[in-house]
Amino acid sequence: MIGRSITVREVMRAMFPRGYFGYDEYRARLHAADDNRKPPARRNKAFDKPPCAAVDLFALAGMLLLRSGAYHHVAPNVPAVSPRTLTIPAEERARWVAAGAAWRGDGATELPAPPPELLQAWTELLGFADQPVFKAAGYTHLSEKWWRAALALFCIADEAARDIGFESGSKSAQADYIEAPIRAKQRSNPKLRGPYSLSAADRDQVCVLPKSRTPRVGCTIRSLSHNLSLLPARGLARAYWSLAPSSREARTTPMEAPFNVVVVPLPFAIRSSAFQGHPSSEGTWGWFDLEPHWCPRTSSADEVPGFEQFYQFIKGVLDEAAADVGSVHALILPEVALSSQIFRLLCDRLQHRANFELLISGLFDAAQPVGDGLRRGNFTGMARFAHVDTEGPKFDISIREKHHRWRLDASQIEAYSLGSALDLSRGWWEHIDILSRSVDVFVLRGGATVTTLICEDLARNDPCQELVRGIGPNFVVALLMDGPQLKSRWPARYATVLADDPGSSVLTLTSYGLISRANAAGQYPPSAKIGLFQDDRGHTTEIQLPTGAHGLCLTLQPTRLVERTLDGRADRGDTQSWRLGGIAPIKVESADVAILRGEWPREQS
Repeated sequence: MIGRSITVREVMRAMFPRGYFGYDEYRARLHAADDNRKPPARRNKAFDKPPCAAVDLFALAGMLLLRSGAYHHVAPNVPAVSPRTLTIPAEERARWVAAGAAWRGDGATELPAPPPELLQAWTELLGFADQPVFKAAGYTHLSEKWWRAALALFCIADEAARDIGFESGSKSAQADYIEAPIRAKQRSNPKLRGPYSLSAADRDQVCVLPKSRTPRVGCTIRSLSHNLSLLPARGLARAYWSLAPSSREARTTPMEAPFNVVVVPLPFAIRSSAFQGHPSSEGTWGWFDLEPHWCPRTSSADEVPGFEQFYQFIKGVLDEAAADVGSVHALILPEVALSSQIFRLLCDRLQHRANFELLISGLFDAAQPVGDGLRRGNFTGMARFAHVDTEGPKFDISIREKHHRWRLDASQIEAYSLGSALDLSRGWWEHIDILSRSVDVFVLRGGATVTTLICEDLARNDPCQELVRGIGPNFVVALLMDGPQLKSRWPARYATVLADDPGSSVLTLTSYGLISRANAAGQYPPSAKIGLFQDDRGHTTEIQLPTGAHGLCLTLQPTRLVERTLDGRADRGDTQSWRLGGIAPIKVESADVAILRGEWPREQS
């Protein structure tokens, strides 16, 4: 029938075309393992009982709430503004929280059976399985009867998923059920990227990952959960989640301790000739490539001449910062600052530095995942360091590519004095491939998350913004090759969006090279503001590099908050807002002159 609405049952089938493991199937697999038999492969395709995994129930119930539009009718027990308002009394919320805790199985080694509250809601939902998911209705129409059951399942699943993907010191049966196979795969293949969905639901329909922040503003499906995020299908973009180190890998720093971040605005100088244009014969546009004179491209050689001098400069910056603040926990470099080879060499050295946790840098090339090829382009590299007593590297690396090309127009060419390299009458597009669109999320200190954006990724709403806003990282780092970071310019405007919803703290960081060119061009007042920091309170701080300084040490303070969902459920008060607590300039007395001129240091004889 033309125009027929999809039903609740059809959404279930689309979400789980091969069925899912229910509690009965889970128990059957456990018994088979105890008897050394091959586990039965059967799944529940009748949908007569709920999934045994909280992430699967969350995906299913969440998609029903999303497609029906029911989620934006949810409110705590306040006077309803419409007959369609789905008001949730405090006693009902309490039952959902208790049911979620029972199903979570804190300290248990096996998944608990679904609690009565969950089974009752499931039975109620099935009673409407052949009803249309969406019904257009006027202002006076009542809410659909199955909405409350779907909301109950969604909230119970969210409560049961607490701590999945994080490390709180004590694990639940639900967390172990989800994380154990992921950790087993990563032990057999340490280079394996983290999962982009924790649910067995069809990835062409929806993906599910953990989350950090619950938005305080707006009325979205994101506002309904504390612990899990409902993300778009994999064809749009993927967010890869790197699990927190397990409890056997002791953290060296408490979650609440200050996080000291050193930023170095490399390159300090950029030549006009670094921009190489390739005009198109089909119009007034062209491609431009970057030829990085400040760092050698990746090669097949194991050693890079001059790297030792470069590392000594970086080490000197970190040591100077540590002499002031104690431990340095992170180092961040701007867009296209390094090659992937130098990035990995830095990881090899920094893994031995006490209490060091995170390295982030923009990269201008990346080794192909297969073969010996090398891709030029624009990438972000992120490495998390786990100080554990194991063989081999003590860090995890993710490298992903930029999602949008930079377009240089006449105003920018003039502002940065690039006319000797690029024709003012053309628009110049960054010559990079845009293949897979993804973001990587790393867990820090067990309970906080960090991800990166690259320049245009911060400004464009698609595709990664939906991922970032769904997951709500505590700390978002935007790597730029841009002019001064002022409150009046575009990075501040777009960072405000993420600081407001979901509440992420956002650091933008640019190289000093383009700022220096802009200052020399004289079109705007001179500036040395290399960064900008915004948090969820609306506080915005311009970060200035003092004359003679080679970097800055930013102290971020994780601050605990209580957040509530649309239905009124409060979390445990362990949500973190990362706030700026101090800025200290860093100067290295013996800094290599070549580095300050935007050149790669020569190897000393």
